[in-house]
Amino acid sequence: SQFRGELDEALRIRQEEELPVYERLGDVRSRAVTMGKIADIYRSRGDLDEALRIHQEEELPVYERLRDLRNLVVGRANIALLYLKLNPPRREEANHLLCQSLTDARRMKIPEADHIRTILQNNKMTCEDDGISG
Repeated sequence: SQFRGELDEALRIRQEEELPVYERLGDVRSRAVTMGKIADIYRSRGDLDEALRIHQEEELPVYERLRDLRNLVVGRANIALLYLKLNPPRREEANHLLCQSLTDARRMKIPEADHIRTILQNNKMTCEDDGISG
């Protein structure tokens, strides 16, 4: 399909044109952001395992090292959403990541907190420790 062709081209550009530039420059944050975009392409193509692998191995560890809390919040939420799409879903792990992200997002007072709360509610999940009910 045309959509599949566009995804393939987006993936090619990110992997063959963007990543090498960031790697040459030693720009680890931009490389991690691009890896997140690559993971999103794999998710769109239905390759959830590869999307998960990239988020967990190529993206989040960089944000943890850099103490980039905002991108950590978003990255954890993305992984949680992937856990929910798996068959069977990994609900407990997703719930844990979403609650962790919600706590951090609230502490930073960033708008992502509302989005994460909505995801929790839509999936009938709660964060017991802070009184959030879904």
